Amino acid sequence: MRVLLTAGGTREPIDSVRVLSNLSTGRLGARLAEVLVARGHEVTWLHGVHAERPQAAVRDVGFDSSAELAEALRLHAPAHEAVLHAAAVADYLPAAAPGKLDSDAPELVLRLRRAPKLVDGLRALAPGALLCGFKLTAGGGEAERLGAGRRLLERAHLDLVLVNDASLLDDAVHEAVLLDAQGVCGRARGKIEVARLVADALEARHPARNTR
Repeated sequence: MRVLLTAGGTREPIDSVRVLSNLSTGRLGARLAEVLVARGHEVTWLHGVHAERPQAAVRDVGFDSSAELAEALRLHAPAHEAVLHAAAVADYLPAAAPGKLDSDAPELVLRLRRAPKLVDGLRALAPGALLCGFKLTAGGGEAERLGAGRRLLERAHLDLVLVNDASLLDDAVHEAVLLDAQGVCGRARGKIEVARLVADALEARHPARNTR
C-alpha cells in the first residue's frame, strides 16, 4: 500500500525571525512510519522541521508552515492509497509583519486569523484513498472525546479517526481510541501499540487485502 503520512508541527511566521508553533514532537508519526515500512508498505513522510525522524526507509518530504504542508498534500496525496494526517497544524495564523518587529516595545499584540482545516480537503485530493484523521482533545470525559472524534469523521468524510487526549501522550502511557463510521473499532496504549492499531485498521480496509 502506498501511504502518505503527515507528522510534527507547523511553524507560522510572525515576522522575519519569529514563529508561532506548538509542542508536537512527531513521535507517533515516526512510530507509524516504522510499523508500516516493516510490514512492506511504501511510506511518504511529510514532516515538520523539528519532528522526530523514523528509523525506517521512507520518502522524506519536509514542511515548515501550514501553507507548505497544504502544498505538499496537494502534490502528493493523489498518488497514495492511504493518507494518515497526524500533523499538528496551526489553528490560527498570525498576520506576518515585514522585517523584524521591535523588541524594545513594552507590549506586543498579535492579530490571528482562523487557519484552513487541511483535513477537510483530503477527500477532494484523494477521493479513493483510505483517510485517517487524528483528533487531539484536552480534558473532558470519554463521551466528550469520542463525540469530537465522530464530528471530525463526519465533517471531513474520513474512514478513521484516532482520538488522543493531551494528558495521555507520553510514550509509555499514550492512550488512543480508533473510530470508524460504526463507532469504536479499537483501543491501544503506548505509541508502538497505537501505531499497530492504525496499521491493522488500514490493512483490514484496503481493497487489495479483500481480493487475495
